[in-house]
Amino acid sequence: MGSKAVKGEARSNPSEASASLSTWKAEKLTARARLKGAANWIAEHELWVLAPVVPPLMFPEILPRPAMVASLLLILFLWLVRWVARGYVTVHTPMDIPILGLVIMLPISLYASVNLQLSFPKLTGIILGVATFYSVVNTAQTRRDIWQITGLFLLSGVGISALSLVGTDWAAKFPTLASIYKHLPQLIRGVTRSPGGGFHPNEVGGTLILFIPLALSLLLAMVHSRWLLTASLSLILLITVLTFVLTQSRSAFFGLGVALITLGAIKNHWLRLIFGLIVVVSIVVIWRVGIERIGHLLLDVSEETVSVGTLTFAGRMEVWQRAVYMIQDFPYTGIGLNTFDLVANVMYPFFLIGPEARVIHTHNNFLQVGVDLGIPGLVAYLSLLTAFVLMAWRVYRYSNDGALQALAAGLLCGMLAHQVYGMTDAITLGAKPGVVLWAMMGLMAAIDAHVLPVRG
Repeated sequence: MGSKAVKGEARSNPSEASASLSTWKAEKLTARARLKGAANWIAEHELWVLAPVVPPLMFPEILPRPAMVASLLLILFLWLVRWVARGYVTVHTPMDIPILGLVIMLPISLYASVNLQLSFPKLTGIILGVATFYSVVNTAQTRRDIWQITGLFLLSGVGISALSLVGTDWAAKFPTLASIYKHLPQLIRGVTRSPGGGFHPNEVGGTLILFIPLALSLLLAMVHSRWLLTASLSLILLITVLTFVLTQSRSAFFGLGVALITLGAIKNHWLRLIFGLIVVVSIVVIWRVGIERIGHLLLDVSEETVSVGTLTFAGRMEVWQRAVYMIQDFPYTGIGLNTFDLVANVMYPFFLIGPEARVIHTHNNFLQVGVDLGIPGLVAYLSLLTAFVLMAWRVYRYSNDGALQALAAGLLCGMLAHQVYGMTDAITLGAKPGVVLWAMMGLMAAIDAHVLPVRG
């Protein structure tokens, strides 16, 4: 009943008008309560509500454009829901300013791009990553939420392993595993710019190293816990490690090795001393032998298989040189997301690699961000990683919860493995596996937010 009608009744029958007004107010309060209750339910299950936006934003080149638009609107709707349910649009994290810096650079990068059709999928990939980050942070309100999301994250590693087994363009860099590849079906094609249209083995390796240190860290911390939990972690670790070995990615192998040594140093005092000794010996060896000879030893193989993107150390050096030229020439805007090969072939042609090779990225995470988003974007990316490391240290330093410490250590070592891998290879910002990286950062921010009140 409208307010004018209520006032009209007040003149003829004050008692009935008062009752009607009370009823109207009660109905209004009930409607608000129902709206807030629905908003609370959606906010508590935000990760599941976000799931439908993953395919349209991850594969915008093959799915209908209306699906992508609807996904973007759903992301905006979720931010509105948080405001209705909790009175704020998001939990604040130390990563907010670096993320804002990256987001600001996106339209600038699109303006500089020479091919919007190639840049657009990376743009939607970054939007999906940022949305995933804030969904994880805002969903993980309690310790139980954190562990549920951790379990979901580890299961996604198993899912990625399963998809990789049937969708990777396998390359036998070492003959030992060649016979295994013959029995693996190629069921996924046309989803990447890889020559075979499937997943690149190096990219699969660079993604799986995000999961292995985490699963191992939790397994070591909970080995005397419930047998079902121990068995589950062991199975997850086994599946991801076996798939990881099949990738034969030397950059990923090296990154995982560094991460596992670091994890041991975090867990044990004596291993910490050994870790320090390894660092000193490594510096001496590099100084005596030279970075170039070590690079050839680690990255060169007997036959260069350029068809699947395998580059020798000399080839990578040439690619890195071209990337530096691009950053020098386009320091404020970058060249545009995902256009490295187009710009390189026209303005900075390769000589050692040859025109027949498809080099679609810089083979270095940091150079790739600088090429795509310019120096401001690179500064934002480095700030993002710095915040991640500081949060991991804060959790490990101030939390009295051994399980949360193991979780933080595993996430930190997974990120370290990925960044070491990224020194000689790259998963470009906005690439399809990149959502895993954003989920990791969101999980770390959620743990930090959980531990911070305790510290305070």
